[in-house]
Amino acid sequence: MRVAASLASIAAVGAVLLLAGCDAGPSPVVTSTASADPAPEPTTTATNTPDDVLFTITANVRDSSGTTIGIQLTAHDALAYSNAKAKPLISDFVKVCGAGVGGAPVTPETLAANGSILMRLDLSSSAAGKQFQAPLDLSLGSPYFGQSATGSGVKVVDSTHPCYGGYSWTTSGSASAVADFESGNPGPDLTLWRYAIYGFSVPFGSTATIEACKVELSDKAATVAGDLPGWDPAQAANGVSCQIGYAGE
Repeated sequence: MRVAASLASIAAVGAVLLLAGCDAGPSPVVTSTASADPAPEPTTTATNTPDDVLFTITANVRDSSGTTIGIQLTAHDALAYSNAKAKPLISDFVKVCGAGVGGAPVTPETLAANGSILMRLDLSSSAAGKQFQAPLDLSLGSPYFGQSATGSGVKVVDSTHPCYGGYSWTTSGSASAVADFESGNPGPDLTLWRYAIYGFSVPFGSTATIEACKVELSDKAATVAGDLPGWDPAQAANGVSCQIGYAGE
């Protein structure tokens, strides 16, 4: 899987160009404004892709001043509730979706009884602490099952039902989420993640846009979900969203 060029590399190139032009006098001041020019490639920081990555979704958005910010969502392998590696995911999920926070009470025992699988989703940005031009609506799984999300700029849409009410992303930085999927019996189905939607969108009526949308599926993700309607990476972008996932219902 290809990953976007690192900010360190971009900064290094900029430094070389600046030094080369020192004898020519002061450099002109450049201001960043939103425009109709072709959007640059996503500028999220590149990292070595772990073996457990299912897919990545990258895009460019603007902050409140019009400056471009790269954003990325990275989806990791879904793990059965009984997998030892799922223990921290269960802990994070129960903190948000547990008893007393709206919806049906969630405990490790209920997850086991319903054959839960849990997927970790990481959110990252090319810059931190920047207010997005408009809050981004996050798609982090299935509307029929819960999600937990915490981190920089992540807000609960409905505080009375944080597990099922959805999330928005208001300022850049890093965050993480856990998406739950349940078979309804103690036997987990590790393919249930394919019946869900993932990615970013701007609110209806907003003037904000999402540019340079790109989705990359790993070979294992393409094998499990590639033939389902909605999982074609070429159809992920429409200017106001950058999303992929099941479109069969």
